[in-house]
Amino acid sequence: MLFASTNASCPPCPLDDAVNRCVAADGGMFMPQVLPHIPQAFFNNISEMTLADIAYVVATTLLGDDVPAAELKSITADSFAYEAPLKELGDNHYVLELFHGPTLTFKDYGARFMARLMRYLDRRSGNVRRNVLVATTGNTGSAAANGLFRLEGISVSVLYPKGYLSKSQTAQFTALGENIHPIEVAGNVEDCKRLVQQAISDESMQNYHLTGANSINVARILPQIAFTMYAYSRLKALGVKNAEAAMYSMPCGNCSNLVAAVMAKRMGVPGGRLVAATNANDQLRVLMSGAEGGPRHCPVKTFAPSIDMSYPSGWPRLSSLYDGKPELMRREIICAPAVSDELIADTVTDLRRRFGYTIDPHGAVAYAAAEACRESGVPVVSFATGHPAKQLDIMTRITGAAIELPVQLTRFMSLRRHSSIIPPTLPALRKHLLNLNN
Repeated sequence: MLFASTNASCPPCPLDDAVNRCVAADGGMFMPQVLPHIPQAFFNNISEMTLADIAYVVATTLLGDDVPAAELKSITADSFAYEAPLKELGDNHYVLELFHGPTLTFKDYGARFMARLMRYLDRRSGNVRRNVLVATTGNTGSAAANGLFRLEGISVSVLYPKGYLSKSQTAQFTALGENIHPIEVAGNVEDCKRLVQQAISDESMQNYHLTGANSINVARILPQIAFTMYAYSRLKALGVKNAEAAMYSMPCGNCSNLVAAVMAKRMGVPGGRLVAATNANDQLRVLMSGAEGGPRHCPVKTFAPSIDMSYPSGWPRLSSLYDGKPELMRREIICAPAVSDELIADTVTDLRRRFGYTIDPHGAVAYAAAEACRESGVPVVSFATGHPAKQLDIMTRITGAAIELPVQLTRFMSLRRHSSIIPPTLPALRKHLLNLNN
């Protein structure tokens, strides 16, 4: 499989280059040059498959020419070793829980897959040293850090904005030590994202063997294709009427799950329209309207901080899937009205009252958005992308009740934490990398 740039002005490259370089030479993001259609027999039998089984079929379909089947089997089995239950919340609305991994976020699956694929590719090429950069508002950093923790030859620098994250969020990557290096950036999340992309694209820094662990890395996003397919498989297993027309709703910050869902449909999974759910930071709506999007401002802080993005970094991929034509995109994707903090709180409260179910603020964004635009007789699946305890302060504020901390959080809370502080400049990041590699 070759991987093409979304800017389409440089030649396609093999898997190794796409994963290691992360950003194409022309500044674009890598995507599979083609999206092969999975045979119908797979979907006929999908209700009998586990999430790991489905992820393996996706991986072999896309990467089978580049990675031996036994290696892909091992990678997917290890990466998708955690359950993803589908919960019915009445009125033909279902929630797919993607937060049962080691750091309680959907990103655990993709981060572990990317980490293990990197390790295989490095062993194959003989590379002995790699520096991985990741910018985070909480979930990406913890998932990447835990996925890459103690992997030989890999050093991970986690950039996070000063004063933005909760103690429970930072604990999952600042308490690890060893090859994990937290960096508190005296700026906002956009500064962190900018520094990562600048460093990876800077020719003078290539001797550090830099790559990224955010969804800009194609190895992070490809495993997420399995989510929509698995949701469909659970609907089929439950005998849900009209499962082939189901709508899938997902919170959209950088839009990795939305991009992956479109790719899943291109590869053959049945389904209706997709719902792009946003909070007050609804730049996606502007972009989908066909407008340029305007300047990138500091995002507004909301109850759903993981989607507080002023500009979705996955937009180039999403746009490329529709040949840069927003009017084609709007036929398949509904950009729901922005979900306010008030509606997030109301949704969390309502689901607890009606079903005794506690959903995190990001899942609440997806649920509320789906309810605003659902179609009669069509089942809906909303993605719950994080455990409620990941946003402990916000959930306590909304519910007025204590949220039980799972062991994935409590085991970090008592550990000593460490981090460095840098200004939001490339020279400062370069100095940090120089110190790490001396």
